[in-house]
Amino acid sequence: LERNVVIFGDRGSGKSSVVNAIAQTQLAKTSSSATGCTFAYERHRVEISGQTFVLFDTVGLNEGTPGTVPAAKTEENLQSLLHELMNPKSDGISLLVYCVRSTRARRALIRNYNIFYSAICRKKVPIVVVVTGLENEPDMESWWDANGKEFKSRGMHFEDHACVTTLRKHSGISDVFTRRIEES
Repeated sequence: LERNVVIFGDRGSGKSSVVNAIAQTQLAKTSSSATGCTFAYERHRVEISGQTFVLFDTVGLNEGTPGTVPAAKTEENLQSLLHELMNPKSDGISLLVYCVRSTRARRALIRNYNIFYSAICRKKVPIVVVVTGLENEPDMESWWDANGKEFKSRGMHFEDHACVTTLRKHSGISDVFTRRIEES
């Protein structure tokens, strides 16, 4: 049995980097440019502790930049994928992973949560939040201690959370960032 994990979030929230962190290898293309690098969802099959998972790396939501995937098309593609996976003939969705940058709970975050988790998945699929972009925090987990309640106060409830950096190791990177990458 393959377990489907759908990773979604805004453009630039680190979805592809989270796929690579889970897989512990460079499966998904990543980019630091202002435009997204995922133009249609991509399936990445990985084995973790003897279980097979299919990680769905989706196109970034709220992508307003010309020349990339239009926002309405992005939403439509994600809705279609979720409906397809929720179909009784499919293996279903084992987990939704909502990637968010370390920002305040903006209106778009709440809207996307409501559309994809509440409306389409009807709250029947476990959802977790992965907060990215925390490399400059003295303690990444402390970000959740300070900000997690804001998600709850806006009606967003998650099974669990992870506070991470999506930086990649490379020669010349500081020890502080290397430790944060290893924590992630």
